[in-house]
Amino acid sequence: MIGRRMTAVALYGSLTVLSVLWLVPVAAAFVISVIPIEQTRLGWWKSGFADLTIDNYRRAWEQGLSQYALNSFVISVGSVAMTLVVGALASYAFARMDFRFKRTTFFLLITTMIVPVQMILIPLLPWLRTLGLSGGHQQFLGIVLVHTAFGAGWAIFMMYSFFAEVPEELLEAARLDGARHLDLLRHVVLPLTLPGLVSFAIIDFVFVWNDLLLGLSLLDRNHQPITVGLANLQAPHLAQEDLVAAGSIMAVLPPLVLFAVLNRYYVRGLFAGGVKG
Repeated sequence: MIGRRMTAVALYGSLTVLSVLWLVPVAAAFVISVIPIEQTRLGWWKSGFADLTIDNYRRAWEQGLSQYALNSFVISVGSVAMTLVVGALASYAFARMDFRFKRTTFFLLITTMIVPVQMILIPLLPWLRTLGLSGGHQQFLGIVLVHTAFGAGWAIFMMYSFFAEVPEELLEAARLDGARHLDLLRHVVLPLTLPGLVSFAIIDFVFVWNDLLLGLSLLDRNHQPITVGLANLQAPHLAQEDLVAAGSIMAVLPPLVLFAVLNRYYVRGLFAGGVKG
């Protein structure tokens, strides 16, 4: 009994220390974001309440971060929505339908998870130009399709287990009432697997929101996401730690808010995916 208690104390103590260490750079970024640049160079840890200001946030927002943030919302929401639709339809087919080459197709889709985006980045550029998705607002559709292609494998991998665990008796009862596959998916399967869908949506949103490489390579300056905007806040010959810190805090807020709002579904999804029966 004493040994278990000591193990628990050591485990939680270690996790607490690691959490505090992880929070140090986050706290430093927040403090730098609310003090003048002069105070930052003297030492952010020496600042007091008299030095606090929100001017850094206003300046970062006015220097173009607002447009970058809007672009990120368009890209992230569009990518997550399309990936969820494709993933849900494919997962239902693999979990509840029989067709030729089912296992082979499933294997090929899952293997897309291990394909690095850098491998096909160069071929993507002429493909998007050929499809007319390399100019204007069509660029949003182009990058959404790319994120969907890379996220579909993850979606199927995560959703398949949730769809497969739906009791067959419920589906059979709905079929007796005349329900077709789309009716089963919409009225029976999706409501029962909502925690799993939300769990994937949160993970995919964070992944797309934090993407830098695709946004930098496939989009022009007027359509690039907030990650590129943060890099642009840092002038080549002028250090703007205050603006970069303020922009970083604003960039991390949407995923945090999303997780806080949908946290209960996320936790239920993790338990549902990890416990069977």
